[in-house]
Amino acid sequence: MYSMAAERGPFREFDDSHDAESLRLARRVLRGLTLHMRHVVLAPGSRSAPLAYALAEAEQLGVLKLHIRTDERSAAFTALGIAMATGEPAGMVTTSGTAAGNLLPAVMEADMSGVPLVVITADRPERLQGTGANQTVWQQGMFSGRVRDELHLEQSDLRDGSLRLEPVSRDDMLAAETQAALLLRASTTVNDRSAPGPVHLNIGFADPLIPAPGPRGTGTQRWARKRVLPAQTVDSAATGPEAAPMTESSHRVLFVMGHQAPAEAVEFARRLGHPMLAEPTSGARWTDLAPIQGYRLLLQSPAGSRAADLTAGVQRVVVAGRPTLTRPVQKLISRQDVEVVQYAPRASPWHDERLPRRVITGYAELAEFAGRAAPAWARAWEEAGLQAQSTIDTLLRQDDDAAGSLSSVRAAQFVAERVRTPLLLGSSSVVRDVDLTAALTRSLPGTAGRTDPQRRLYALRGVSGIDGNVSAAAGVALAAGHRVTAMVGDLTFLHDTNALLIPATEEAPHLDIVVINDGGGAIFDQLEHGEVGRRAGQAATVERLFGTPQTVDVEALADAYQHEYIFAEDLGELERALTHPDDRIGIRIIELRTDRSRLRDLHAKLLQGPFT
Repeated sequence: MYSMAAERGPFREFDDSHDAESLRLARRVLRGLTLHMRHVVLAPGSRSAPLAYALAEAEQLGVLKLHIRTDERSAAFTALGIAMATGEPAGMVTTSGTAAGNLLPAVMEADMSGVPLVVITADRPERLQGTGANQTVWQQGMFSGRVRDELHLEQSDLRDGSLRLEPVSRDDMLAAETQAALLLRASTTVNDRSAPGPVHLNIGFADPLIPAPGPRGTGTQRWARKRVLPAQTVDSAATGPEAAPMTESSHRVLFVMGHQAPAEAVEFARRLGHPMLAEPTSGARWTDLAPIQGYRLLLQSPAGSRAADLTAGVQRVVVAGRPTLTRPVQKLISRQDVEVVQYAPRASPWHDERLPRRVITGYAELAEFAGRAAPAWARAWEEAGLQAQSTIDTLLRQDDDAAGSLSSVRAAQFVAERVRTPLLLGSSSVVRDVDLTAALTRSLPGTAGRTDPQRRLYALRGVSGIDGNVSAAAGVALAAGHRVTAMVGDLTFLHDTNALLIPATEEAPHLDIVVINDGGGAIFDQLEHGEVGRRAGQAATVERLFGTPQTVDVEALADAYQHEYIFAEDLGELERALTHPDDRIGIRIIELRTDRSRLRDLHAKLLQGPFT
């Protein structure tokens, strides 16, 4: 044992003094983290071996669940999905060098989504930095600006007492366990100045990196902690919507519910009858009629129509959550003749200067601004939304009948409305198609006004990248312990095929992956690039630069990873594939093939719908 200058001796609760110092440090770190962390995803490596051995011991002691993945980027998004589903910190452990660099996309998403991801990177000793040593890069601060807090622990600091293994008290600030616990707290802190998010722990380990032989006849001793601190609670800014005044508003108010809208804002708008323009992952699409169906079409309706008059008549907008999906919504909240406020009872990980002229943090202020909706105003939006939904349904059916095939838009609508599991929507076209077309409650009687946990919608809207979507869905499934569905485009799926690589020692997540395969990137044809592609001589260039056509055999890919594959030729086969989700185990890939060349014309037809 090393000497330690302290008034009292070490506060030791277990004795592993015989073991390698690297293992002893790893145990203390995990002891602090497992106060509130129940899942850890590990990508194997040599420098991170002390953490790997300690994690295996912790799992054996029943303190956490360990998941092994081969690819670091996929592993990080798997941990992100677990944290999204549980709301609790989930850990990601990797070795040094480029392995650590592969975690950046998930850290960026966790940062902007406010997800408590705990990134733990093993590092080479500081004395090897800059020497050309294998797999050695400067990892301290590598995620600066994207994490809520970061901590570097250097094993060599144990020698001079600036870092301690055996604390002198339970709250010894130089003890590795205490520092790790404080770092974990930073990932979940919620108040008016701080939002949850990722944290980074970097540990410089020195050889030896493997456990020493234990005393004869001894097994794994209990060293890991179980949860002893109560779960952190968030104080509501007020007593609730039932306390809001009953005065009818003299203004025409709309609520824009973006990604992760505060639940109390959704309940407020529902109770007081306000029309809501609600994105799929806002939590507001489950309320009956109050979320305006087909709202994107209404905001883009032609001048002189009733829908255009409704849009022009908006005087006040309350933004709750982060709206990311449609330009018409951004145009609405950027209007100079509309008074816009943002309801933000807690800090968020993003700030959009286009949104608030004013930020509201409490119910009383919100009630004063919004009041109770005027019945005629709310009814007009409701009727316009029902008409828009009818137009959408009719045109999607007619377009498919004329083409003799299924469009990706109708497929997305069908899956979102019929699936009976939690659903992760892939970035790019899929989430926008669901936003435009899906009436989530019409096939589910009895769900009005509440969210069914079996039908919860997820999406990576923090940075909205297509990387890691399938892995995140796998993480959601691991946390849930039952089947989850991911609906993604073909490029999103192919971008994350390492999510299909499950080590033979690991339990595969129960996951249906619906791949809407249109042979490339469909979304670009609906943006400005689609117009460029229709200019003389430009079609091939735009297709090459943005369409990125692909001809991957998805069935052969599924077979290579030894996962079940289903080809759904029509909606009937798709419905059969999605029925009875509890009867299946492991990963299944359900492929639909569609023609993206129809999509620009289809969207043009939708915008020309009969708005009166």
